[in-house]
Amino acid sequence: MTPPFLQQAFVEAADGLYQTSDRLAHHLHAAAQAIVHCLTSGGKVLCAGEAEGAWLARQAAHLLIHGSGRPRPPLAAVAVSGDWGPGQSVIPGHLDAQVRALAHPGDVWLAFSLERDEGELAIATATAQEMDLTLVVVSGEAASVLGPMVRDTDVWVPLPGRQPTTLFSTAWLAVHGLTEAVDAHLLGEEL
Repeated sequence: MTPPFLQQAFVEAADGLYQTSDRLAHHLHAAAQAIVHCLTSGGKVLCAGEAEGAWLARQAAHLLIHGSGRPRPPLAAVAVSGDWGPGQSVIPGHLDAQVRALAHPGDVWLAFSLERDEGELAIATATAQEMDLTLVVVSGEAASVLGPMVRDTDVWVPLPGRQPTTLFSTAWLAVHGLTEAVDAHLLGEEL
């Protein structure tokens, strides 16, 4: 017999996804539209996060460049990070410097926040906003780190849950849904 505490996290995650699936799909659709508008206008997508969020950013950039299974040319996306790698410390100001070096007005700043202490991500997001990038923020419903920066012209993708592990697992699904939606906008829906 499986102990109930092992099932609890899965049950809560599934329940949260079920209850918010329509809303989440709506926000991912809006995020995909913003990304497609940027890319078809000659811009690029800068994907960012700290810690596990940096991993999500790398996956998003990889899927935007290589696609989600359908043949298409690579899209202009790059993952930026203040981390040196797993288990390494964040280099203060490194993420912000990358925004200043790589970003241009009209680009998209795709940021992943797991609602932790993400000071470098917040600073870089403020810089992206100052440089007139469109913010696409994927975060928890609390939106405590990046939420205050989201403008009416930006897109916020609220993920159900409060625990970083739940947010991470949902964000992983959202990354795949988002990149598939971008492909559908560019290539049409698969039959």
